Amino acid sequence: MSIFKKNSVLKLGIPTFEDVDFLAANIRESDRQDLEGLHAGKSLRDIILTDVEYSRLVYGLYRDGRIQGIFGIIPIAQGIGSPWVVGSAEVDEAPLAHARASRRLLDMLQRTFPVIETWICARNSKSVSWHKWCGFEFYKEKIRLGRDEYYHALRKV
Repeated sequence: MSIFKKNSVLKLGIPTFEDVDFLAANIRESDRQDLEGLHAGKSLRDIILTDVEYSRLVYGLYRDGRIQGIFGIIPIAQGIGSPWVVGSAEVDEAPLAHARASRRLLDMLQRTFPVIETWICARNSKSVSWHKWCGFEFYKEKIRLGRDEYYHALRKV
């Protein structure tokens, strides 16, 4: 059973190494800045593959057969996971479908991880807005991680 509506232009699948390579080469600028700020000196491909390696669940998001993003969740403790997502530049060209799918994707992840917590780069206004729209609750203080300051945020079932 799909988590998306029948008429959705987005489909879930299992990403391949080719999908990771494509995404690393065509990553949206806001994601590039976040990853480079946290992992100075590492290639985008290596950063994505490390997240894939440590994740319990990993999916690709496809539109017309083309990878749009890869997301997963890394276990932190029993029932708690840290979600991550990287999108292609195409996400910024048509963000509405991705925004609509986001809550359903998070609901799916929360079947395994009732609490999801993450760190959001304070410089990334798209990410901050998206997390708020998806129901994350933010702690007020910011913490420096790598090059930038980050908000700590939670989403609970």
